[in-house]
Amino acid sequence: MRRLIETIVRRLSDRPDEARVTEGVEGHTLVYEISVPEPERGRLIGRDGRTVRAIRAFVGAAAAARGKRVTVRVRD
Repeated sequence: MRRLIETIVRRLSDRPDEARVTEGVEGHTLVYEISVPEPERGRLIGRDGRTVRAIRAFVGAAAAARGKRVTVRVRD
């Protein structure tokens, strides 16, 4: 799952080497936190949050197919 998120985030970024995805667990849910440089954050979030919602939906569907729960967050 982490590699999937990293691939998506790096394709969206002008500075892909600075994009980071960390993985953690909260209860029964996998939590992925995305860190990108400040100028890239707007592109990642998208207009009205559409891009990040699409990433969350895509990753959520992939996780559900494997019987897992996932949360994706963008770090400030």
